[in-house]
Amino acid sequence: MSFLSDMALNQSDIEVVCGALEEWCAKNRTPLDSDGGRDAATVMLGLYKAGHGTKGSILEAMHRMNGT
Repeated sequence: MSFLSDMALNQSDIEVVCGALEEWCAKNRTPLDSDGGRDAATVMLGLYKAGHGTKGSILEAMHRMNGT
């Protein structure tokens, strides 16, 4: 399997990750287009690929990781 095919997302995948990212950034007062927003997006994509398939699951995992 190639790197690009491993990272490919369909529309519903994107909606889940973007929804979690938008909520996290709003709660943490972090602009989406900032270093913190991009870092959160990277972590959330990894969490999604690791099996956190819902917005709630991603946000819970972020909460556990950050202790916030």
